Amino acid sequence: MKIASNEEMKSIDRRAIEEFGIPAIILMENAAYGVVEEICKDFAPGSYITIVSGKGNNGGDGFAVARQLHNKGYGVKVFYTGDRGEFTEDALTNYDILKAIGVEVEEISDHSNTKELQYSIIKSDLVVDALFGTGLNDEIFGIANEVIRIINEYKNYVVSVDIPSGVIGNDGNIAGNAVMADKTIVISTPKYGNILHPGTVYNGEIIFKNIGIPEVAKMDENIKANLITGSLVKNLIPRRNSNSHKGVYGKMCLVAGSYGMTGAAILTAKAALRSGLGLLKLIIPESLNHIITSSVPEAITVPLSEMRKGIIGINHISSIISESETASVITIGPGCGNTAELSEVIRRVLEEVDIPIVIDADGLNALSKDVKWLESRKSENVVLTPHIGEMSRLTGLEIEEIKSNKISVAREYAEKWNVILVLKDSRTIVAKPNGEIFINYNGNSGMATAGSGDVLTGIISSFIAQGLSIEEAAIAGVYVHGDAGDKAAKDKGEHGLLSGDIVDGLTYTLKDIVGTI
Repeated sequence: MKIASNEEMKSIDRRAIEEFGIPAIILMENAAYGVVEEICKDFAPGSYITIVSGKGNNGGDGFAVARQLHNKGYGVKVFYTGDRGEFTEDALTNYDILKAIGVEVEEISDHSNTKELQYSIIKSDLVVDALFGTGLNDEIFGIANEVIRIINEYKNYVVSVDIPSGVIGNDGNIAGNAVMADKTIVISTPKYGNILHPGTVYNGEIIFKNIGIPEVAKMDENIKANLITGSLVKNLIPRRNSNSHKGVYGKMCLVAGSYGMTGAAILTAKAALRSGLGLLKLIIPESLNHIITSSVPEAITVPLSEMRKGIIGINHISSIISESETASVITIGPGCGNTAELSEVIRRVLEEVDIPIVIDADGLNALSKDVKWLESRKSENVVLTPHIGEMSRLTGLEIEEIKSNKISVAREYAEKWNVILVLKDSRTIVAKPNGEIFINYNGNSGMATAGSGDVLTGIISSFIAQGLSIEEAAIAGVYVHGDAGDKAAKDKGEHGLLSGDIVDGLTYTLKDIVGTI
């Protein structure tokens, strides 16, 4: 599913109208139908509904919603802001119809008549927010700001049309104030403001509605942003054959763990195996062997002697490279420690190994010492999985700058270094070298816990070993990781969620996805 910017959505609408001959008022009517369809699922005829509209096409959607609800036997009162002379043509048409059929419509021209809005909202079963659409870019002041405050303070339940008023469609930021919706009916195509924080919090539950815009109109726009959905991932999950053996499902070489950080190696290993991996070779410092083997007996360990306690010796890099020769993927970094030895491992593996390479955690910190190692790499298939702090070290950018521009930073880095970049956050972004990005929407706050990233690394690596391309594995991996976390949180809550619970959730997530194939 594509994610559109305000400008892209405007162009899609224009193309539908001008090139495909679909009248704009028909699109408005279809949008209203989609909103009304959802309202009717939750509220019975006779319910009292307050609708707040603006002067643009989003307001016109609100007027059309009011008419359709009125015709179905709902009690409806409409308030609007802005001068009637500033209405768009289609909004004015729907406004005039409302007046003609006797629906009560009241202008909010100043603060003197906001009391009537307040009284209406207090007695309402539902408020429909159609004040601003995706065209909003400036901070909200004056009467519109007061209207939003009243909605939030006195509402019972709010449905927003397309995007909550006050959420900026292009980036999810808040224009000073925004409606806190319980449900948002997204029209045609999701916008960044529906998906990205902080705006996504204001959206509540999101429902997508197709309003009849031809798919070719969206395809012709060549939109580079995508929402990762279950239907997309369902088609990526590796299939299993009843006539098969462990070799069919890939061999993974994992360099992980150091003194005091065996947990990262264990979590990555377990996640890889739980995701369907056939065989795992776990390369570790020899002093950790008894801990690892007792925790992950399914893994084949390759314990290497240590020059320092719990750190793989620099003289064993050739052994690591040799072990990777029979593997489908090599993964480096979880729990390895920030050491000179690891930096040399990263440099040599990039130069000498031609299978897919996944670098995470301490491996990324090692790479950040000289990112130009990527220029001399042998493998074309490299996946980097940084969180925001690691991304700061890789780019030299301040954390706040990355947070404010996550999509552009991820896209530019993937293009510059020809890697698949998985930028981990509450909305994880997968960026491809061709500029295309995929944004993951599931997951929960309970996953903000130590080891969660190690689990994700194990899943992605496992999918690569099983035959997915590195971009497919990254896309499927972040979705499966989030869904497993959601299943674990549903059972145990978010406050006490552990990374091991996410590993356990993988079993049920993959079972559910495979069950729908």
